[in-house]
Amino acid sequence: MNNLLITRSKFVFYSFALLAFILAIFCSYLLPKKYFSDALTIINNPWNLKGYIGSFQFSILFYSITCMRWLPYPVVAMIQYPILIYILLKICVPPNFDKIRINNVLMYFSFFILGIYLSMQSKDFITFLFCALLIKIIKRKHHIIRNRILICILLILFSLVFRTYYFIVLILSILFSILHKLKINNIYALILYGLLFIIIISLTYGVFKDGYMSDKNRTELNEARFDDPNIKQESKSAIVPPLPTNTWYGEAISILYGFVVVNIPINSFLSFSPQVIMFSIWQLTLFVNLFIKFKNKLKANNQENNYNWAFYITFTFFIVQGLFEPDLGSSIRHKAGIFPLIYFILFYDVKK
Repeated sequence: MNNLLITRSKFVFYSFALLAFILAIFCSYLLPKKYFSDALTIINNPWNLKGYIGSFQFSILFYSITCMRWLPYPVVAMIQYPILIYILLKICVPPNFDKIRINNVLMYFSFFILGIYLSMQSKDFITFLFCALLIKIIKRKHHIIRNRILICILLILFSLVFRTYYFIVLILSILFSILHKLKINNIYALILYGLLFIIIISLTYGVFKDGYMSDKNRTELNEARFDDPNIKQESKSAIVPPLPTNTWYGEAISILYGFVVVNIPINSFLSFSPQVIMFSIWQLTLFVNLFIKFKNKLKANNQENNYNWAFYITFTFFIVQGLFEPDLGSSIRHKAGIFPLIYFILFYDVKK
């Protein structure tokens, strides 16, 4: 009889998962079309993309092989969302999940974030699966160095096949690891080194190419949006740097500004859009909480496992977001993609 009982923590977990599952199923009837732009590209392939190299190409191939490419959005949600929840269950269910604590409240809201952004054909669903694989390797307690090498190899392969900026994430993660071994355990210093590294990469790119990286990835995209009257109203949360990005100092400011806006979006509180304010609160609270956990983890200086690599990859991803994210919505969607890493960090130190 006792085997049929579940703990209060699991009951709360399943309850929020069920509510978000219902939301995921009905998302296509509730959300504006802009939430489904990537899904429509995967379904219709308007540019006639072929092969498997590239995020859209790989996604089109993935959804074609899994027979989900042409399924209605509600059916895709009924398939994908339980997979997301199963992965989170395999990572852990915190024993105190029924208590009102910051980590738990963040996760309560995150169930709905996942339901909104990963309930359709999505590149970030594939990223979610990839990050779940990384967590499985990170949690292994044996062959630490071998698993660390495997993580690096997987990041290289993912950057070659799917999203090239994950190679920058890998380089920054290795940089963080080296700095940590050199006893640089100040999180502020690590983030500043990471931002400086990204700025140098972008400026170097601009020497050999026509334009800097954030100018190509963010500014040009947003300018095209602003010029299109059909989607101009949908760009309320667009990230517009304070200076033009066609100069070296403008590019540097753009990257720093982008990092702050996508992780500490205080300026979004001035928005008149309730959903923008709500998502900004989630992003700000999440970043501050993860920041504190990373700070404490660096102080602990434990090299007996690869848990630090979950922090390295997550925070270097946050830094890289400052380079390419065009708007607040995209930054949240991409955070949903790496959520296995975020979830692991939130609860890895909860005593069972």
